[in-house]
Amino acid sequence: MIKYVFIQNEPFLLPKVLDKYLREFHDTTAGVNIQSVAQGKRSVFQTAMDLYRLYGFGYFQWKLRKYLLKKVLAKVENDWLGSTRRCHSVGAVARKYGVEVTEAVDVNSEEFLSHLRGHGVEFIVSISGTQLYKKKLREQTPKGIVNCHGALLPKYRGLMPSFWTLANGESEGGTSVHYVDAKLDNGPIIVQRKYRINPWDSLEDLMARSKDLAAEAIIECVKLVEAGDPPLSPNPESESTHFSMPTREDLKRLRAGGHRLI
Repeated sequence: MIKYVFIQNEPFLLPKVLDKYLREFHDTTAGVNIQSVAQGKRSVFQTAMDLYRLYGFGYFQWKLRKYLLKKVLAKVENDWLGSTRRCHSVGAVARKYGVEVTEAVDVNSEEFLSHLRGHGVEFIVSISGTQLYKKKLREQTPKGIVNCHGALLPKYRGLMPSFWTLANGESEGGTSVHYVDAKLDNGPIIVQRKYRINPWDSLEDLMARSKDLAAEAIIECVKLVEAGDPPLSPNPESESTHFSMPTREDLKRLRAGGHRLI
C-alpha cells in the first residue's frame, strides 16, 4: 500500500512523530507534504499575533526563542552540514529516510492531485495537517485519508484540543486517528489512545504526551488498514463539541484549575 504523509511544519514534537512513522513505513511512503503552521484561515503572522494576545509576552517569547533556535539548528546542522543524526525539522526527518518532500502547495490543486496519482498513492496519513481535504482528493485515494487529532473524539473537534482539554478540567485526554470525510474532525475512528491528566500537568506536558501517543496510534492504524477491514468506532456529530482559538478568559480558566503553560 503506497502512502503519503501530510504534516504540519512544527519543529518541536512532530519530527519525533514522523521519525517513528517512517522507521516503520519509509519504504512504502512516496512522499511527505509539509504544511503551514497557520491555524484555520489565518496567515502565519495572524496566527502568531493571536497566540501572542492569548499567552502574553512570557510564554510567547519563550516559545519563539525555542522556535528560532530549532530553525537555526535545522538550517546549519541538517541543511548546510547535511547531517540527519539529529533532525530539527520534519523535512530533515524525511530526508533521513530518503523520502521525497513537497512544501507550500495546495494539496487539493489539480497539479498536486496529478502528482499523487503519478506516485500511485493509495492512502494518506495527516498528522496535525492544516488544510482541508476536498472531495476530489478523497475520491482518488482508494484506501482513504486518515487524520490524527489530539483529543478523544467526538469531543474537542477543532483547534488546540490540548489547551481546551486542560482548560475544561478534564481528567483524561487522548489521541484519535479517524477517516477523513467532508466535515472537520469527522469520520469513523480507527484507533483511539487515552492518557491521564494530573493536577500538576502543564500545557506543554499535555502536548508532548499527546504527540507520543500519536506516533503509536498512527502506526497501529496503518497496520490495521493494510491488514484490511479495520475495526471502526463511531464519531457521532450529535455528541461532538467544537472549539476555536481560545481567549484570555479561557487562559484564566486553565490557570484557575492549577495548570501552567510550561
